[in-house]
Amino acid sequence: MDVAILGLGRFGTQLSQELVSIGVQVLAVDSDPARVNSIVEDVFLAAEGNVTNVEFLESLGLHSYDSVVVAIGSDVATSVLVTLTLKQRLRHRHVVSKARDSEHARALELAGADTVVNPEYEAAVRLAHTLGSRSVSDYMSLSGDHGIARVKAPGSAEGIKVEDLDTTRRYKVFLLARMRGEQVSFNPDLDEVVESGDIWIVAGNDKDIRALQR
Repeated sequence: MDVAILGLGRFGTQLSQELVSIGVQVLAVDSDPARVNSIVEDVFLAAEGNVTNVEFLESLGLHSYDSVVVAIGSDVATSVLVTLTLKQRLRHRHVVSKARDSEHARALELAGADTVVNPEYEAAVRLAHTLGSRSVSDYMSLSGDHGIARVKAPGSAEGIKVEDLDTTRRYKVFLLARMRGEQVSFNPDLDEVVESGDIWIVAGNDKDIRALQR
């Protein structure tokens, strides 16, 4: 998987490093040469340039990347303009844009962003739920490289009984629960058949959890 990160502030830099740590090839881009130089040895490719310049964006070959992240949350006008250019002019299939508040997020949605993230807000909500109800969100780290995650049941499991599936052998994860609409089944019955749209709560090694979602 290849991801391009446009903007190397704290968020863009941290995202680049995390992606590299899980084996993703990253193109890191910023107009500040110091920021580019600070990460050039960590990522697959690094480039210095003005991301508001369409010719420069075209020269990056972004269509060869699975996703492009617009990590320019501090400059609302620039992030919206770049998102709009990526979606409407360059027709990129998957653009993720960083917002700093709800109004910014709405502008990015109107610009065509496929996914809008607001890291500070999302972290606050996750922490509030954790502190207030001990609940978890999509992923909870257990220790080191192990965790619990909510994932869509893999297509290869559809139509197969849980007993015959043997998730610990086939996928190397523990199936803790199954969500089907509003219904939740903990430690699903062995006779239960996996259906399209099922959501699993699984525990295991991060690598195996990521593989389950492919």
